[in-house]
Amino acid sequence: MNLKSQAVSIDELGIATLTISNGGPLNIIGGQVAQDLAALIHSLAADTSIKILIIQGAGSKTFIGGADIKEMVDLKPASAEMFIRGLYELCESVRVFPAPTIAKIDGWCIGVGLELAACCDVRYASAKSQFTMPEVRLGIPSVIQGALLSRLIGEGRARWLMLSGNVIDAPMALAWGLLNGLTESENLDALVGEFARGLAACGAAGMRMQKQLLIEWEAPYLDDAVKQSIRRFGQAFESDEPHARMSEFFRNKKK
Repeated sequence: MNLKSQAVSIDELGIATLTISNGGPLNIIGGQVAQDLAALIHSLAADTSIKILIIQGAGSKTFIGGADIKEMVDLKPASAEMFIRGLYELCESVRVFPAPTIAKIDGWCIGVGLELAACCDVRYASAKSQFTMPEVRLGIPSVIQGALLSRLIGEGRARWLMLSGNVIDAPMALAWGLLNGLTESENLDALVGEFARGLAACGAAGMRMQKQLLIEWEAPYLDDAVKQSIRRFGQAFESDEPHARMSEFFRNKKK
């Protein structure tokens, strides 16, 4: 396990904080980082002393800057399915975590970052944060736990977000219901901490039972949608469009 990709602290109230970092400024999630994180989250799930899990990105620029395009640019259908399945396993480990989860977002929340945030029970962000699902601009669909977005923000808004690849700011995300709260970066720790301590004061067994029910209520809808989307992601790489558009993305970055 690459410990550079994550750090965990657990306080005396049972509030765990997982900080995601791949060592880069945009906090990109590649295949190995996804695997490491999923394994760590599964190990935290087995710790019954944990009452709350807060997930944050390292630094104050990005929560998660999306999937690693350098890994995706030369994928073929079979390897594309394997790659996206790794991201699915990461997001799913968060979605089914047995205790409440809180996404603490300070900065950019892109692609798989937004999918992972959608898997959390509650989302708080700084006022400077921005959100986007830009996959279609790279010749691929938004998949896996992106299926949760329509339930969070409504079908019309989810379609607009995923079909356009446009960016929404934090006030709009709050108005849409994507966020549960919003504040300035310097106050984000206090806002999330206050809410987390309130949850930690509740009955731990009752809270875990409630979380399990929420997962069960969601499962029939989500499972089929996600499995279908993994296949669709692989099919996207049957054409040269993803390679061409991702290569163009890198050329534009060098200009």
